Amino acid sequence: MPHRIAERGFDWSLLITVMITLLAPYSNSVARDSDRDQPIKLSADQAEIDNVKGVSVYRGDVVLIQGTLRITGEVMHIYYAPDSRALDHIIVEGDPATYRELPEGESEYVHAKAPRMEYYQTGPRRIRLLQGATLRQSSNTFRGNQIVYDIEADQVKAHSGKDKAKRIHITIYPNQPRAEQTDENR
Repeated sequence: MPHRIAERGFDWSLLITVMITLLAPYSNSVARDSDRDQPIKLSADQAEIDNVKGVSVYRGDVVLIQGTLRITGEVMHIYYAPDSRALDHIIVEGDPATYRELPEGESEYVHAKAPRMEYYQTGPRRIRLLQGATLRQSSNTFRGNQIVYDIEADQVKAHSGKDKAKRIHITIYPNQPRAEQTDENR
């Protein structure tokens, strides 16, 4: 039987604390360190690369793969650190833009989708999902106008945005084998 967080007058900080506390037993979602050491493979219909500015723009069914990390979208801007040429961050738009990565020590991928996504590999590794976002691992799901997933700290912050009619929705399942879970959010 799924547990649901009610959709009425919660204090945001309390709600976020509850979400993190409830998810802690289900996930050790630190991304694989080995992914960052893998080569980046890209495919797209078009590419514009500016080595002086450290930015590349890819258009048309763009797919980026680095180890278990997979990001897709229609337009992808990739920014590199100017001194090392290492990946700094990615801004991707799509219908939807998607993210998938297998956390270290986990058997379930983390999946995310939104019309606009920002992925930061330097600094605290994180994903900002914008304009209507979904983040899922196993059957646990977050939906909101904006979701920020801090990969390294294993924290999720979801926001409804300025339109209070568009509330966040969270579904968290108890720790049980997948065969016993309902098909509601699969």
